[in-house]
Amino acid sequence: MRDRVDKVFGDRRIERAFRYISDHEPEIEKQQIRLTEIAAPPFGESERSRAFAEELVSLRLRPTTDSIGNVIAAYDGIGRNPVVVGAHLDTVFPASTSLRLQRKGRMLFLPGISDNGAGLVALLWALRAAKETEIAFRRPVIAIGNVGEEGEGNLRGIRHLFSDPPWSGRECEFIAVDGAGLQRVTHQALGSRRFRIHMTGPGGHSWADFGKPNPVQAIASAIHTFSNSGVRRPGSAFNFGVIRGGISVNAIPREVVLEVDLRSITAPVLEELDHQLRRAIAEATRASGVECRIEVMGERPSGTTPADAPVVQAAMEVTRRFGVDPQPDIGSTDANIPISLGLPAVAVGAGGNSGNVHTPEEWFDPVRRDLGIQRLLALIAVLAELSA
Repeated sequence: MRDRVDKVFGDRRIERAFRYISDHEPEIEKQQIRLTEIAAPPFGESERSRAFAEELVSLRLRPTTDSIGNVIAAYDGIGRNPVVVGAHLDTVFPASTSLRLQRKGRMLFLPGISDNGAGLVALLWALRAAKETEIAFRRPVIAIGNVGEEGEGNLRGIRHLFSDPPWSGRECEFIAVDGAGLQRVTHQALGSRRFRIHMTGPGGHSWADFGKPNPVQAIASAIHTFSNSGVRRPGSAFNFGVIRGGISVNAIPREVVLEVDLRSITAPVLEELDHQLRRAIAEATRASGVECRIEVMGERPSGTTPADAPVVQAAMEVTRRFGVDPQPDIGSTDANIPISLGLPAVAVGAGGNSGNVHTPEEWFDPVRRDLGIQRLLALIAVLAELSA
């Protein structure tokens, strides 16, 4: 692997491409802001999808959009065993979210500016730099702007892509470019299950009907029972993220909805969390007399790309060449899907730093953003191999 990385970093085209990226920092930032200011909630990515496709056209590529909304563009033809690089188009934020940029020094404050404005712009500029310096690859390289990574999107874009790949056969190496940062190399897929729990009762007046089944009390009891049932395990987590229901402080609610997120790095532990949650809900339902319905919102598979796989070794070694100590990581990204299928995949950051991700106060600091884009280009070049 070191020899392969040496060859890439010693190539004059790569050196010119690196300079091109560093020299165009203002344009990169403008494009990152422009794309992020286009609302792209789950299931509402079409406008950003069109803008991303237009940028690919400006690189002399020929993007197509598949039936689910993924934008797909081959760098120089689609063949067998490609290097596939994906950046998700969607954000966690609803369409009503204010997308007004604020600056503090060089820091950019804008919902989605890191996740995944940074990933989208890194993919575009890695390809732009390669085109401008006439880099060619031995293996096919395919760029994907995919829908449905966040929340209820449930990785739908990448699920669809791998259900019927547009390249010959199924084999590939996959890179997800997601958010900011330079250190992490995510090669373990964090599995998750998400549930929406509906509890219903007859409702009534808080005084006259006191004692009737109360869905709020039942939900509270289920949360308490689950949280104190000894379900905490290394490499796992759970979150009660949404509770809604009721109409007044003096009215017994007729319905309450709870949304729960369970996560684990291993399938057996995730299965155990699922079992414990359902048992706690069943106990609370029986004790309170309410009715209950459990809806599965989504599921993300777990798995691991072995640390000695070429895609992991390449990502680690390329990262070191930028003076950064790479950190193997666990995460829930688009890479979950190919990893679960036994295909080699990693997720990497796009450079820069970020904070308050998935909140309206999300920020991005562009320091060393150019290194993130350069790293992505070098990683693609190592995997796809440079041609003369």
